[in-house]
Amino acid sequence: MVKVKIERYSDQIEGIGYYNGKVIFVPKTIVGEIVDVDIIEEKTKYYRGIIKEAKNMVDCPYFFDCGGCSLRRFEYVDGLNLKRESLLKLFKKNELKIPKFTLIKNQNPFFYRNKISLKIVDGKIGFYKEKTNSLVEISSCLITKEEINRFLEEIPKFKIKNGTITIRCNYNDELLIIIDTEDIIKYDFSLLKEEYKIAGVVLNKKAVLNNDYFFDKIGNYLFKVSYDSFFQVNNYGASQIFEIISNNITSDDIVLDLYSGVGTLSIVAAKKAKEVIGVEVVENAVLNALVNKDVNKTDNVMFMLGNVPKIIDKINKSFNTIIFDPPRTGLDKYTTDYTLKKLPDKVIYVSCNPITLVRDLKNLSDKYTIKELYLVDMFSYTHHCESIAVLERR
Repeated sequence: MVKVKIERYSDQIEGIGYYNGKVIFVPKTIVGEIVDVDIIEEKTKYYRGIIKEAKNMVDCPYFFDCGGCSLRRFEYVDGLNLKRESLLKLFKKNELKIPKFTLIKNQNPFFYRNKISLKIVDGKIGFYKEKTNSLVEISSCLITKEEINRFLEEIPKFKIKNGTITIRCNYNDELLIIIDTEDIIKYDFSLLKEEYKIAGVVLNKKAVLNNDYFFDKIGNYLFKVSYDSFFQVNNYGASQIFEIISNNITSDDIVLDLYSGVGTLSIVAAKKAKEVIGVEVVENAVLNALVNKDVNKTDNVMFMLGNVPKIIDKINKSFNTIIFDPPRTGLDKYTTDYTLKKLPDKVIYVSCNPITLVRDLKNLSDKYTIKELYLVDMFSYTHHCESIAVLERR
């Protein structure tokens, strides 16, 4: 154990100090404090460390071991301001002009997550410690919906020794339970219906009770979501993204929505646009999207199944607007080059990773001006955030 003074924050709001002449990254620390640190990793140019305790109170009993909620030592607004400062610092570092900026708070920074994924190891249930395969046993989570927390006490009854369990919860507190395990389970899942609203139980990719999907509601929109389809984990945050999309689409727009998932942003855009084409690689998500376009009465949207960089050249229609909502890795070079070749009038980039967002905006900056930037606090008390950039062709 070594003592480290925290002097600044990294791009991911980890505390940074110095030890033996090298940088040391220490998550869950506050600038100015001197902390006892266990070194868990040594590289040529830096160390990584962890703290075991802190002077100020933390309301989560798993805080020091769990890999999530790294900002829980801060008051909510202070943590949110750190995210804002980190995002704007990334813009400055990459010589991107900071446009009109809007910060959108979470409606409720507690009990907001509609999905939780847990590991089961030797019958114990929890999360992995940060950057390890060591389990942190939990019985509840302060950022997860209360109906999911209530369900956690049922999991030991399944008598799973090793595996994973994901619990998803919709607007109506209906649960979709997804279990992956090589163990033989003899539990009668129909018993769950006595205590919970069960949309379905999926065991090793097969529905064993009710359905392998549920419907969720965001504002006036209703969406079918399969067990393996992406859906935002914060319904309020999703509603704010919908509003930003809607405000930046006009009746003359023909929109290409890349990484369209179950069709959420395509359908929101289609309510105002002339036409929308969505592209998504997950088959179940595209099947969901085809249902969702009908449920939401949007007949001016079509969906294509395929990997974005491999399929975009097959799109025959002209378009003047692109929506990106890629995974954390951001845009691949082919998709970036395609955008610079087609040069649509407008780009709306929805990102869950500010670092790759800024990288991609830098690559587009010769041809596009960033007109607006939003930070939506989708993931309160964690260092993660959702950012939306609205670009116009120069």
